[in-house]
Amino acid sequence: MAELLPKAVQNLIRVFSKFPGVGKRTATRFVLDLVRDGDERFRELRDVLNLAMDEVNLCEQCYGLAEGKEVCRICADPGRGGKTLCIVESIADQLAVESAGSYSGRYFVLHRLLSPLRGVGPDDLNLGELGRRIEEEEIGEVIVATPMTTDGETTATYIKKMLAPLDIPVSRLASGVPMGGSIEYLDQLTLGRALRDRKEY
Repeated sequence: MAELLPKAVQNLIRVFSKFPGVGKRTATRFVLDLVRDGDERFRELRDVLNLAMDEVNLCEQCYGLAEGKEVCRICADPGRGGKTLCIVESIADQLAVESAGSYSGRYFVLHRLLSPLRGVGPDDLNLGELGRRIEEEEIGEVIVATPMTTDGETTATYIKKMLAPLDIPVSRLASGVPMGGSIEYLDQLTLGRALRDRKEY
């Protein structure tokens, strides 16, 4: 039935359906609702997209989100503990750790996990930059907060081996994080406990 819609609407549905958790049916509802409300909603969407394109960048230190600056608010905060570095897969995971309220150090966002089956190797994860940061900032502990999945474990093991020559503690989130579970979807209490009770890896 989508072929009955104007080409521009079909293109919008295709773009919306690329978002995680948004299937073609949901994308179609979004777009039809947008079209129904007309020019004002389109202008609003255009304006916020243009603003995001102009002002939102990846932080040059942690690869989280920065607003019109070279570094994000967390990296720019002198009150953050500079000797602990938490490695997460995604910005959503970074936000989840922050909301748990049990961590006050710094971050490094990978944006991907090692996955030989998907052709994702170490060069795709900016791990060279990770090593540089750890040495230059004299990091005293690395917390690997990748998900308890096959790719998450592969990534954690690789990072542990990579950092072995630096002789610094590398810890992993403790109990409460289920195998196969995503950091992003853990409740604050569970994630906070996992951070406090982390184990050396």
